[in-house]
Amino acid sequence: MTVDRRTFLKGALAAPAAATLPAFFARALFAGEPDNRILVLVQLDGGNDGLNTVVPYGDDAYHRARPGVGVAAGQVVKLDEYHGLHPSLGGLQGVWDDGALGILQGIGYANPSRSHFTSSDIWHTASTAPQGRWTGWLGRTLDRAKGLDIPALHLDPGPLSLALVGERVVVPSIADAQRFVVRGNKELLASVADRARTGDALEYVRRSARQAYKTAARVETALKGGTGADAYPKTDLGRRLYQVARLIEAGFGARVYAVRLSGFDTHSRQKDAHAQLLKMLGDALGTFQKDLTARNLSKRVLTVTYSEFGRRVKENRSLGTDHGTAAPMFVMGSEIKGGLHGDHPSLTLLERGDLKHHTDFRSAYATVLERWLKTDSKAVLGQAYTPIPFL
Repeated sequence: MTVDRRTFLKGALAAPAAATLPAFFARALFAGEPDNRILVLVQLDGGNDGLNTVVPYGDDAYHRARPGVGVAAGQVVKLDEYHGLHPSLGGLQGVWDDGALGILQGIGYANPSRSHFTSSDIWHTASTAPQGRWTGWLGRTLDRAKGLDIPALHLDPGPLSLALVGERVVVPSIADAQRFVVRGNKELLASVADRARTGDALEYVRRSARQAYKTAARVETALKGGTGADAYPKTDLGRRLYQVARLIEAGFGARVYAVRLSGFDTHSRQKDAHAQLLKMLGDALGTFQKDLTARNLSKRVLTVTYSEFGRRVKENRSLGTDHGTAAPMFVMGSEIKGGLHGDHPSLTLLERGDLKHHTDFRSAYATVLERWLKTDSKAVLGQAYTPIPFL
């Protein structure tokens, strides 16, 4: 039976969700992966100010560039004689002390874009070539998976992260236990239809819808049976990470979870707004790691934060910071090598007022793929990248 695009889209958009794909789409992956390891991605949407996240408080150039928005040396959570965490990230101090927090410094890519949309696409697809940016790095990874009932789950009321978009796999997205929908777009669904040359595309949609109802029931059951919500901060990120922890504990089966914290586009009056965002981040991550440890789940979970770019070194006239380039990433888990990885970029040898990156973000991805998910990073990323020794 042949199904045209219009008919496929009508059926696809009427379906409440698509939780998995038919078996003929599956290929082998994770063959050597131990202990059902899980990746949790936390997107800091808007371009997080890395310099006020991991503060080079021991550098006079930092304080000269930021007399209004900078963090005083006496306020930071000191990591060493040069680096400190923003005071609002105090919730991560215990994780750092336990050796379960790693900071990847100077992360970026060559010829960086300062556009939110373009740079987000680059990070999500792991491709700087415009013609190559329509599937995500994790979507391509999950396309290769076999035997995963629900390969990934996106927990956010916004659109599905492009990082999770594949040619074959369709990742479900939920805002809460009562709402379970695919966050996609017509172009994506049409491209899937074009590539579904085997089998019946409408039957695919029907199967996906049936699986979605079953998956929604599993999500609701897992969250209803969970305990420990009171320990988490009463924020959106806190609630979502609590849900992730409960789903992992309940054996939900997803191998990747993605959440988002928005609001990091701090062009004006940054100081208080950024402090509040970092408190949400630090408190939620710290509680999440403590919870996983208490439930003997921490060895299975790697948490990674990222943002589409950092901010410029010098503050602007509105007491904010404008779009920049290189920034740090956090990696968290009991199996990582904690501490600082890579040197802090120079605050004086700048490029157009921005930090110069020294480590490609795809090296972080390659490390996750090769050493955590135990799959071929070159097949996913298109070329080999030098791993970062946090795993």
